[in-house]
Amino acid sequence: MKEEVFIGGWTRGKLRERSQNERHAVWKRAKALHSAEGNHLARAIELLGLPYAEPEPLPADDPLAAHMREIMASPAARAAAVEATLDGLPAMAGIDTLMHESLGERYRLNPAAAPTAEAMTAELMSSLGYAPAGRKNLPARHVARSGVVWKRT
Repeated sequence: MKEEVFIGGWTRGKLRERSQNERHAVWKRAKALHSAEGNHLARAIELLGLPYAEPEPLPADDPLAAHMREIMASPAARAAAVEATLDGLPAMAGIDTLMHESLGERYRLNPAAAPTAEAMTAELMSSLGYAPAGRKNLPARHVARSGVVWKRT
């Protein structure tokens, strides 16, 4: 018996193999299609019984969050965020690379780490006088899949 194939070639088996963040991205794209096929895929993800929602940021007292705050307070974090912005990328592209280099698997394997880094990046960019100007996908080599594009106010 063949497994049902959804729009984009997704099957329940392929969806089960994906991480929570990846399932969330597929679910979000499917909902954004505003089509019967997209809604059918989104509903299949919901019925899998596996987590697919975007994880909440880490609690403030989490040791990983504390280490991430230390990194974000560094001049290197400010430079990475501004450089990515000047290159036309989300500031998160610079921060994501910095976090992954500094924290390794603790950052990459924790589903709440990227949303935490994104929230911290938003605070940093706002404090530097930037305003959000939309979202953009990050290159595939990053842990985070997308981020906010910032412009100078």
